[in-house]
Amino acid sequence: MLLYIAPETVDMAKAVKDYHPENGPGGLTRTPGGRGVYSATGIWGDATLATREKGQAVVEALVAAIVREIEDLTRSPVPSAK
Repeated sequence: MLLYIAPETVDMAKAVKDYHPENGPGGLTRTPGGRGVYSATGIWGDATLATREKGQAVVEALVAAIVREIEDLTRSPVPSAK
C-alpha cells in the first residue's frame, strides 16, 4: 500500500519473506511472546512480491468499501432516542 501512497518511504531492498502459518489466538501481535502471532520483521507474507500496482488496487478497493459504508449509513434512518 505504501508503494502506492508514499513510494519514497519504501526501501524494497529491505523486503523479506516472513510467513507465519500458525493461527494463534488473538491474531497478530507486536509483542514478542504475547498473545497471538508475532513477526519480528513486522511483515506478514512475502513483501518481495509487493508492487505499486498491487498497492493501488488494495488502497482503491478499501477506499471504495469505506465510501459505500458511509453512503449506506447516510441513507439509514436515524434511530429514535427512547
